[in-house]
Parts: sequence; C-alpha cells; structure tokens
Amino acid sequence: MFTDMVGFTALGQKNESLSLALVDEQRKLIRPILGRHGGGKEIKTIGDGFMVEFASALDAARCAYDIQRAVREFNFSVSDDRRIQLRVGVHLGDVIESSGDISGDAVNLASRIVTLADGGGVCLSRQVFDSIQNKIQLQLVSLGPKNLKNVNAPVEIFKMVMPWEIESTDRPMQLDPRRIAVLPFISLSPDSNDEYFADGLTEELISKLSQVGGLKVIARTSVMNYKKKEKNASVIGSELGAGTLVEGSVRKAGERIRVTVQVIDSATQVHRWSTNYDRNLDDIFAVQTDIASKVTESLPGSLPRGIAPATEGDTQNVTAYTAYMQARQLMKESETVPGVKKALELFKQSVETDPTFARGWVGVASCYPRLHMLSAMGHKESRDLADEALQKAFDISPDLPEAHALRGLFAWFDDDFVTAEAEDRRAIDLNPNLAESYESLAFLTASMGDGPETIKLPRKGKGARPAVTHGLLLGRDVLLQWKEG
Repeated sequence: MFTDMVGFTALGQKNESLSLALVDEQRKLIRPILGRHGGGKEIKTIGDGFMVEFASALDAARCAYDIQRAVREFNFSVSDDRRIQLRVGVHLGDVIESSGDISGDAVNLASRIVTLADGGGVCLSRQVFDSIQNKIQLQLVSLGPKNLKNVNAPVEIFKMVMPWEIESTDRPMQLDPRRIAVLPFISLSPDSNDEYFADGLTEELISKLSQVGGLKVIARTSVMNYKKKEKNASVIGSELGAGTLVEGSVRKAGERIRVTVQVIDSATQVHRWSTNYDRNLDDIFAVQTDIASKVTESLPGSLPRGIAPATEGDTQNVTAYTAYMQARQLMKESETVPGVKKALELFKQSVETDPTFARGWVGVASCYPRLHMLSAMGHKESRDLADEALQKAFDISPDLPEAHALRGLFAWFDDDFVTAEAEDRRAIDLNPNLAESYESLAFLTASMGDGPETIKLPRKGKGARPAVTHGLLLGRDVLLQWKEG
C-alpha cells in the first residue's frame, strides 16, 4: 500500500512550514491505524507518503478505508488551509525483502496505482479486487484498464466507493430527528490500548443525552454493532430508525485530548453541527457536557436546553473515571476469570480514588456474580460482596438508575419477583433509555413464562441488544446458575 498527499509539492513551494506541519500531522493519524490491521508494517516514508506491507489484501483494503475515514474526521476539525487530502493505492504481489526494505515489480506497480486515486480516494488493482470481493461491505467499481508508467500491459483498476460519497436517489425516509444514535467514536490515539477511551466517550454521551426529556437514544449495545463497519449514514439511520446520528473521533496523547464530533441528519446526510475540542484530559467532563448540549440545541423543535454538568454520584476525578472506563471495556470484552478479576481491580481503583463515585460501586457489584458464574467464587461470598458494594452506591445516589436495575436483577436471582419488577420499573422511570433496565425486566418476564412480553421488552430499551431475547429463551439454564447457587 502506498499513500500520497495531494498537492504537497505545490503547498511546499507556497508555504513550506505548513506543508511540513501537515506531513507530521498525517503521520500521527496514519501510524496508529496501521497496527490495527493484521500488523501492517511501515516499510518507510517517502517524502509525504507511506509505503506499507500487509499479510493480506483484505487487511490492506480495510486499513486504506480506515485511513481515509480518519482523515475525513480530522478535516472536520480544522480550517480549510490545514485540511489533508490523501490518496491511497493497493496492489497484491510478490516482493523481495532486503535489509528491512522491499522491492520488485509489485512494489513499482503499487506506486503507480496511487497516482490514479482522487483526493480522499483509494484505488486497487485487479489482483486485490479478486482477493477481497464479497469480503468487504464497500462498493468497488472498475475504472477499466489503465496504462501505467513503465508497466508493459494495461492494468484493470478499481475504485473504492466511500460511504459518504453515496447519494441516495430515493425519497428520504421520514425518520424522527429526536431518535438519536451515538455511533462508536473512532480512536485516533497513538497507543492502541487507549481505544477504551473512545468507547467510554461514546457511552458517556449516550448517558447524558438520555437525560434529556423528549429524546429517544439508541442503547450502547446496538450502536456498538457499527464499530468499524463500512456503512453510510442513511443505511445506519434506516436500520436503527434514527433520524439523527452523532459521530466523531478521539485522539488521546498523554494528558491531551482532541475530540471531533458531528451531528448528521441520517436521511439527507446533511451535517447539522460539527466542532472539535483540543483540551487537557481533565477537561473531558466539560467536553462531554458541552457536546450533549450542542447536540440537543442542533435538533428541530423545543427541547430542554442545557445538560447538567454532573449527576449525583458521578465523578469529576479523571483518574477514577479512566479506571472506570477501562473496567467497563474489560467487562464487555472478557469472558475469562483473569479478565473479570482485572475489571474488578480497576473498578475498585476507581472508588478508592473517589469513594463517592456511585457508578463505580455498581461496577464493583456487577463483577461478583460474573466471577461466581465462572466458578471463581462461591455463591454466598459473591452475593454478600455484591450486596455490600451495591448498598454503597445507593447510600451515595438513591436514584441511580443503574443501581436500581442491578438490584432488580439480584431480586430476580432470589425469586423475589415483586421487588424485581418494582426495581426495574423504577430504573425505567429514572432513565427511560437505559437498556439494562429492560433487559433485567425481560429476565423476570421470561422466568414468569410471559414469552410475548419478554420479546417486546428489549426492543423498548431504545435499541437494547437484539440478541438478548434469544439468549433469555435459549440460554436460561446458564443464566440461572448464580440464582440457584
């Protein structure tokens, strides 16, 4: 894969310092992306471009798309004169490796293909197309045979059609603009281990927007299905029934963060609002609040203006918050005892740093039943420790929806269906968009044999994960392990 910055030579003659600054900026953008795609290996930089080797053509094509997506996100946040235009060329063939470099006809051909791409575009050879067709959701369009410099025979070239290039010719769907999906923010951080920060920001925005009366916010479990998916706004909006999409990117480097965010009308793909923030890490709470307020203000109609900067039981301590987000990420990804124990350690770290962080205590409580189900802790011990942590959350914030949802789940474990229903419905009253509340209530209705209601409930959670009903009905014996001790 070769990348090339469009207009670099002309810019260098006009403003050399700016051209060098943009080269440095695009390298910071691209390098973190390479390692996320099958170990993309940076062979070398050639002036303003990259030369990269991959283990597979599919990895290279996906990386090329992610690069252009990241550059597009970056360009939303800067002035016109600082916008970057890259073109990318990808070819599949044998190479000769020597002293860390590669050479051969395949390398030469790839270097020619990149010149055929438009700014913001990706061009592929026929060999790449044959290898990746039907394996990538992006449309690939043939540009026909092309004569390339110093290449004897014409080469068929394909263009990767980006989702944002597709214009719908159909009549726009009538979708409610107050039904919002916050799509997974893209991580542009140099350290791939910081991806949790982007996912955490996505969750926090969902939580804050859920506090606004009149909005219907799609749950995290549904929007996370679109992480790293190549779909345009109209398709996502149609699939989720969301008239408004919020998308963006996060770059965390040391104690600095850059957040870019856009609000999009999913039917017309028109941007309602966009901005960027360059702040210290400690300012992340103010950034989240400001984004939620601006998103609300960008919507048509009359809605409550202003978002509370923090709710009772939240934290303003960035160390506690960071540990909490890392723990949440582990709990979503890990099905192993070491993973859950590490999450528990991080949740404990968050509440030790800020003992008034109620959601942190809910996180601690949620780990113990998981450890019991993994046969790493006895039933009584896990339940006692979970109850103790959950009570601390209630002592701090009696009206925390997540705490009521978890208490409802614990009551279900005890066959106390009256308390379980009361707690679940209290959680729903406090936050009608909290998917966990509907899922907990669905556990209850499944146990009571109310199949139709069980099927309906997860859907009421503004996008609670579609698979939960299937799991409730088919995996009930596993779910009952902790309940039965």
